[in-house]
Amino acid sequence: MKNFEITRQLINHEFPEFNITTIKKIGEGDDSIAFLFNHNYIFRFPKRKDVKQSLEKEIAVLSKIKTQLDLEIPNFDFISKEINFVGYKSINGTFLTKEIYNSLEKEFQIQIQKSLAVFLSQLHHISLSKLKGCGLKNMNLKEEYSDDFEDTKKLIFPNISPANRDIITKLFTAYLSDDKNFEYKPALIHNDFSTDHILFEISTKKVNGIIDFSDMAIGDPDYDFMYLYGCFGEDFIKSMLKFYEHRNHKNLLEKLHFFSLANKLQILIRTIKENNQDEIKKNYKTLDKWICDYKEQ
Repeated sequence: MKNFEITRQLINHEFPEFNITTIKKIGEGDDSIAFLFNHNYIFRFPKRKDVKQSLEKEIAVLSKIKTQLDLEIPNFDFISKEINFVGYKSINGTFLTKEIYNSLEKEFQIQIQKSLAVFLSQLHHISLSKLKGCGLKNMNLKEEYSDDFEDTKKLIFPNISPANRDIITKLFTAYLSDDKNFEYKPALIHNDFSTDHILFEISTKKVNGIIDFSDMAIGDPDYDFMYLYGCFGEDFIKSMLKFYEHRNHKNLLEKLHFFSLANKLQILIRTIKENNQDEIKKNYKTLDKWICDYKEQ
């Protein structure tokens, strides 16, 4: 109740013309808290200074790219003076899940693959010259994964079997030593293109919009396929590539396989550094399962 009253006061102070009739809390994470107002407006409140800076980047970029994308993305109608919160009209739809996808007829599954492929193609072909001054970081995956490998050897290797260490070492060495993995044209990437950021309209059986661009960066466009690969598998990506122009399908799939491992290690490393014992145990089990699946291939 206290949060509701505080958010009401903040919005009334900066936007008195916005008549608030209903408030519903719809989510809270480490970075932000979100409320649904009047059944159709979402307001996000960042919790830290660095999240506010990320939100400022999101505001700047989305205003420049929205006309170049077929799918809906957040359009910030309300931006507080100090970027203490933003508000935008909610996009119809529910998060796309594997269960929803598997329940659909083949023609609608293909339509989803096409919609996501076209969206990523449009996003990845946006001119970077238009985004200068927006605060986008340049991702350096070679440097990032080299650091992760060092952390893995120090923090994770002492707790896993020699055989599993060998598999991780083999895959990191193969990725980091292959120049083809870094011969890409830098592009604007969503950088967190997971199913809980894809809105699917049940009534029309179509993808309706994409949300949460807070991690946007300039980097390897192949990275945006990682979470789709993890959720839906290799065949889904192969089908998507019928609608997305890519010069080396084999290399993409090899990279995605490595990304899926590296992502699990990154999460485990973070929970170890945070000393979150419950999450550490859970993430070791996730890593074990990934390696077991890899051995069976």
